[in-house]
Amino acid sequence: MNIGDWYINQTLNDPLLRQIRDKLKDKTVCVMGACGQVGSHTITKLYEFGFPAGNIYINDNLSLGLRHNLPNPLRDQVDTRPHHIFASNPPFHPDILLFVGGRSSAPHFDGLKDFEEEIRDWRIILEWCVDRKIRLIFASTSSLCKERPSKENQLAWAGSDYELTKLAMENMAIKQALCEELIIQICRFFSVYGVTEQHKGNFGNLYTQILWHAREGKPFELWGEKGKFAPGEQTRDTIFAVEVSRAILFLLTLPDPNPTLHNISELIYNIGQGKPVTVREMTHQVGELLDIEPSVIENEDGASRTKNYVVHTHGDPTKLINAGFKPMFTNHINNLQFINQALSDLSWYWSIVEQIRISTMNHTS
Repeated sequence: MNIGDWYINQTLNDPLLRQIRDKLKDKTVCVMGACGQVGSHTITKLYEFGFPAGNIYINDNLSLGLRHNLPNPLRDQVDTRPHHIFASNPPFHPDILLFVGGRSSAPHFDGLKDFEEEIRDWRIILEWCVDRKIRLIFASTSSLCKERPSKENQLAWAGSDYELTKLAMENMAIKQALCEELIIQICRFFSVYGVTEQHKGNFGNLYTQILWHAREGKPFELWGEKGKFAPGEQTRDTIFAVEVSRAILFLLTLPDPNPTLHNISELIYNIGQGKPVTVREMTHQVGELLDIEPSVIENEDGASRTKNYVVHTHGDPTKLINAGFKPMFTNHINNLQFINQALSDLSWYWSIVEQIRISTMNHTS
């Protein structure tokens, strides 16, 4: 089976497909941050599953995303207003809001002024959701997870302005859930890799950065930190963006959370594979895929340039799986092969997406 047929087969035989379609078929969904990595894959998954294009609303100011990360029929639907302006004067009130926007990593912050700006936007979005009773999914971060393997009930604290922002956003949302009956689920994403992230450059996932470098014949720098870890020994709990989009849509099929002051366990989920991979192993897997070992430069103290550098991530996804989620895209080699083919020919990738949508809609019509 070639890699395109593999992806089509996986998607059309997704055990969650009917469950997601039945739950969301009459819903309207807005995605904020829709043209980035997670947002675009989630919209693409909705599109593949036959979700009506007219029920998908898209907001992204294109500062960290690309319009062309979306299926072609949806690219003209992007509302490019900043999030807070969009939420202050929305052209519609969706049933569901997926917030995967805002600054997406520590280097995107330049002090507390950026924190204040993100929190201002978030306040407006939360008030909108409470006022209109919009169900909300919020993209948080695994950077808050300081223990390994991390669980959702472990104490979180901030080691950067990025982490401070996400922690504050989580707490604001939890307070609104407890006091204002906001329906929300918080997703702590681990290391997400996929097709639509090449525009992120050095902020892209380590897996895909290694793949890009190897395809272009450029050496990749492996970081270490003297006295702590050797170059390439750091680990990442990696997960394919397609799997992340499945997890997000699966959460929307669960009953509305019913948190109490002493039990908010229904609100927070780790979205990861739970199996960390060393960066050096990533380079070997890319080499196996391309039949040429990527060239690397070992920097024995590169990590010391980044304050509070996170060496290892490892999330426990047990809670999500126990809720009924069924992982499908767990083989990194297959996922990387699919990404590699898509990078070689994006028109091939979008033709695969269209084939799946047609098959799904014909099957259910």
